Amino acid sequence: MKKSKVIVPIMVVVAVLATIILNQEDYNEVTIINKILIIAGAAIVSSIIGYFLLGSDVNKIDPKPANNTFNNKKGKQ
Repeated sequence: MKKSKVIVPIMVVVAVLATIILNQEDYNEVTIINKILIIAGAAIVSSIIGYFLLGSDVNKIDPKPANNTFNNKKGKQ
């Protein structure tokens, strides 16, 4: 899986949540230009944070152990 497959949905979710929050009645004094800038900034910052937190090992998983000692001990008893 590439990072872009994860980062784009993060950006969308953050933008939608920011839009919902900024459209409440408490924020009527904020102009539409400032709302757009806040939403875009939140989406960009969240994608940058997600990019660095994901790291370079998105496709890597731990290998399966060669021998399972737990099952071997349990079966011998």
